[in-house]
Amino acid sequence: MMTTAMSLSTRTAAMPQAYSTPASPRTSTSRQGRFGGLLAGLLMLGTLAGCTTAATGGAYLLPQTTQAGAAQRSVAAEAPLLEVMPVQLASYLEGGSLVYQTDDITLVQASQNLWADDLQDMLTRQLLTQLKASPAQPLSQYRIADTSLSGLKGARLSVSLDRFIGRHDGQSVITGRWRLRGVDGSVLEEGDIQTLTPLTDDGYPALVNSLGEGWRVAGEQLAREIAKALPATADAS
Repeated sequence: MMTTAMSLSTRTAAMPQAYSTPASPRTSTSRQGRFGGLLAGLLMLGTLAGCTTAATGGAYLLPQTTQAGAAQRSVAAEAPLLEVMPVQLASYLEGGSLVYQTDDITLVQASQNLWADDLQDMLTRQLLTQLKASPAQPLSQYRIADTSLSGLKGARLSVSLDRFIGRHDGQSVITGRWRLRGVDGSVLEEGDIQTLTPLTDDGYPALVNSLGEGWRVAGEQLAREIAKALPATADAS
């Protein structure tokens, strides 16, 4: 079972494409052997994708979160609304490819290993599922919906991600920001999202599973932070 480090601070193929990214702290020497093997596995997959048939690649879905409570919870029709905006992604994450960081400054888009569905849609759906299943008060007393209910007045949550990637030290990395606004548009709370989740094996399937675990943990923590900031409902009082 993967262990995810989570920080969510609060304040009131063809040739892969490479990008530069700000330098990150180097890992300790003791970790480089294991993580060097991971990087070699990812790079090998990318090389095979460029030199052989498309069968060497793959299309991946984020792992489904198990949230039995989401289907069982009933919320009154007159309950206050929390509207969840589509998760916003950095432009380099919008191309449909899995992305991994090969050193402190270089990001590579996999050419034959792709997301099977729109990444923004998958992330937004899973976030909605987790918020609906959260037992945290008063969040559990809110109607939670995506922006298809535009026109109704409610609190609004926005999330943006600047990293949703694998990294050369053998971890998946998710970083971003969230902001919660009240019915009147004022900022109720905002904060940072950061998860670091070790990969359990080499290759893209392990990367996808690690990213899925990181997003699950981020969603659970975000639900708790939102619950602290939302106005209490009559039922939760």
